[in-house]
Amino acid sequence: MQISLCVKSTLAAMLISGAAVAQSVDGSHFRSIEEGTWYHPVEPDLWAYMGADEKTIHSVLTKIEQADGKRADEALPDTVMAYGPGNWVYEFVAAGEAAEAAGDYQAAVVYYHTAAAPHTGSEAQSEALEKARAAYAMAMQDIGTFEEVQIDYEGASFTAHLHIPEGEGPFPVLVLSNGSDMSSVAALGYYTKHLKPRGIAYLTLDLPGMGRSAAYDIKDGRSEKLIVAAAQWAKLDQRLSPENVFVQGVSFAGHSAARVFALHPELDLGGVIYTCGPLSAAFRAPPQAYAQFPKFTIDGVKTRLGLATDTDLETFAKAVRVMSVHDKGVFEGPKLDTPLLAINLNNDPSAPLEEMDALIARANHAERVVFDMPGHCPPHNQREPLVAAWVLENLR
Repeated sequence: MQISLCVKSTLAAMLISGAAVAQSVDGSHFRSIEEGTWYHPVEPDLWAYMGADEKTIHSVLTKIEQADGKRADEALPDTVMAYGPGNWVYEFVAAGEAAEAAGDYQAAVVYYHTAAAPHTGSEAQSEALEKARAAYAMAMQDIGTFEEVQIDYEGASFTAHLHIPEGEGPFPVLVLSNGSDMSSVAALGYYTKHLKPRGIAYLTLDLPGMGRSAAYDIKDGRSEKLIVAAAQWAKLDQRLSPENVFVQGVSFAGHSAARVFALHPELDLGGVIYTCGPLSAAFRAPPQAYAQFPKFTIDGVKTRLGLATDTDLETFAKAVRVMSVHDKGVFEGPKLDTPLLAINLNNDPSAPLEEMDALIARANHAERVVFDMPGHCPPHNQREPLVAAWVLENLR
C-alpha cells in the first residue's frame, strides 16, 4: 500500500494524487531568500532548535559581518581568510569555548559543528569538529548510555555514535547518516526529543569523506557503503533488536538511503526513511548548472568525492556523474517488501519529486510525505517526530 501526504508548513495534512510535476534542477532555490548571500548557510532558527543561544548567534554573525579582515570574496561577509577575529571558524569556536566554560555543552556542540562546516578537511575545521565531538560526549553524560563505537570496513574503520535509551532491550534502532555538511554530532535533539522518549536507540555516522569517515570517499558512487556496514553492526549488538533496524539518510545521505532500500534487500531492515536526497538529475547536470548552487554545498560534495575544493566545475561535473542512480538498478526491478517512508519538499532544488516517486514505485509498503515550503529538506522539528512515530508503527 502506498500512502501519499502533502504536508503544509503547519503540518496540516491532506491526501493528494496524480503524477508529480516535472522539476528541473535549479540550485538558485537551494537556500531560502532569508538566508542572504553568505558563503555559509545562515540558519539561526535551526541553530537555536539544536540548542544554541539566539543572542550569541546574533553576536557571532555581527562580528563576522563587521570584521575588517581581508576576505576571499569581498561580496561574502563570512570569508575572512586569516584565522582570527571575523573568521567564521574562529568566531564560532570562541562561542563554543564560552558555552563549554558555562557548562552548556549542547550549545557548544552547535557552535563547534557550525565552525567546522562544510568539513572540507582544513586544519581549523577538523580541530573544531573534534571539539564538537568532545562537547557532544559531555552533553550525553546525563542522557542514558552513550558510546563511540568503531566499525571496521574495507581495511579501515569509522566512528559511529551509539545511544541506548533506558529500560530493558533489545531496542529498535535508527541508523542515521546526514547531509554533506552535517556530521554525526549535529542531531542530538533528534534523539533527546523524539527517539529516546519512544524507546528507540540511535546510531549516527558521518558520510564517507568527512569527519570520522574521512578515510573513505564516494568516488565509486557507493554512498551507502558505511551506512550498510553500520546497519550490519547494529544487527549483531545484543542491546539492539535485529528485526527492528531502521535506516535514514537525509539530504546527500538520502541518496544513500535510496541505494540501501533498492540494492540491499538482504539486510532485512525494519524500514528505510529516504529524506530529500538527490538521486539522478542533480548528478547529471551540465557544469554551468552547478554554478547556481551555493559554493558551500558544492565544496562539501567535492570533498566527499575526494576532489580538491578548487576543482573546476567541468571536472566536477564529470566526476559527480558516478553518483546518479540512473541505470544502477535503483528505479528498476521487482517490488520490494522493506517498508519505505519518503519525505521531501514539493519543489526541492536537488531532489525532484519524480525521482522520489520512481523510488516509491519499487515499494510494496510506502508512505509519501511532501511538505509545501521552499528550500531544501523539511525542517528538523517537522520531519523528526514523523520519523519517530513511523518507526514505532513499523516495529516487527
